[in-house]
Amino acid sequence: MKISPRLAIALTYMCFGVCVGVNIGALPELQTRTGVTAYIFGYMAALGTLANIAMMTLGGTINKQFDHRTVLLFIMPLVFVSMTYTLTVTSVFTFAFSFIVFNLMLGTLDLFMNAEGASIEHQAGKPIFASLHGTTLLAMGVFALMGSYISVTYSPIYAALPTLPMFAAAYYAVYTTIPHGVSHTEAVEKKSAQLPVKALVLIGAVIGLDVACELSCVQWAGQLLAKLQPSLAAYSGLGVAFYCLCNGSVRLVGDGLRKRFGDMPLMYVSFIIGTIGFTILGTSPGFAVSVFAFALAGMGLALIFPCMFSIAGQLAPQTRAAALGLVSGIGGIPRFLFPMLLGNLAAIYGLNSIYVAAAVTCVVALGFTAWASVAIKQQNRAQVSLRPAS
Repeated sequence: MKISPRLAIALTYMCFGVCVGVNIGALPELQTRTGVTAYIFGYMAALGTLANIAMMTLGGTINKQFDHRTVLLFIMPLVFVSMTYTLTVTSVFTFAFSFIVFNLMLGTLDLFMNAEGASIEHQAGKPIFASLHGTTLLAMGVFALMGSYISVTYSPIYAALPTLPMFAAAYYAVYTTIPHGVSHTEAVEKKSAQLPVKALVLIGAVIGLDVACELSCVQWAGQLLAKLQPSLAAYSGLGVAFYCLCNGSVRLVGDGLRKRFGDMPLMYVSFIIGTIGFTILGTSPGFAVSVFAFALAGMGLALIFPCMFSIAGQLAPQTRAAALGLVSGIGGIPRFLFPMLLGNLAAIYGLNSIYVAAAVTCVVALGFTAWASVAIKQQNRAQVSLRPAS
């Protein structure tokens, strides 16, 4: 079987989802074993997010020296090792340390797989970004449920075993398929290319608010469901699983939706649906209704991230890693602050208050999306005016 660059990068996206899913599925059991409270976890999540953002922001600098292939082959084994380490923790300190290291590795993988994905989409001449992200979410959902079950039934460390074949397949595919030098050539052209800063900053704000809402699902869903129904703790990964299943399924067909309706109209509808899902979660429903609401939120937020990342790559085709690094840095501000806010809200008002905050954030993000749309149109008009007449 011949492996195409698209399949190779899709396996890398899947690999990313696998390791995040296992970690999220194991979180409730790991917190019980280490004594990490919701309040402490909020600050740990903020520090982990900061580490993730730091590596993504440094992407442009890294890309000046190394191409996408080199970075991906270097970082994938480190992601596996750091993920496995998170499953062995026995104290608050080791929990925090492992979580930060894991997010450092994830940030690097996240940036360079997205940069390579944007490059492949550009070369293909058709949307593929949403489907790539769909593979991430589907893998995350399956392995979150698997991680929660294995962690409670056996031990968290055993949850790492099913991920090993996924990492091996992704590594082999990248090694045999992704060429050297393409992204490095793009990086050399940075000297003469200008970044559309205003549009990228607004895109970063939308992405940051969106990811902050998504994290409220993936990082807190298991804890909420385990609290609602302690006897079903082994299935606390169902919230993340249904969220990721619906999110990933929409993303798999998302490229067709993007082509038919356009990115911006899809994002307006997406934030409205996400707001409805989070509002339901904020009303303290039961276990089954909460699982449904997580699925609805997953459907709603499905296309925000891939649409915005794709637009950012299109606005700066010669400097993708730098553009995505800037977007990630700006988006990191709400991503860093939100976990601390959520931890305090959970400690004071209960876990459902997290989702009230997420619903409000979706509404704010909707306003930033409209602002970003204006800036993107202005930048596109400016690019057209700069093209030489034929």
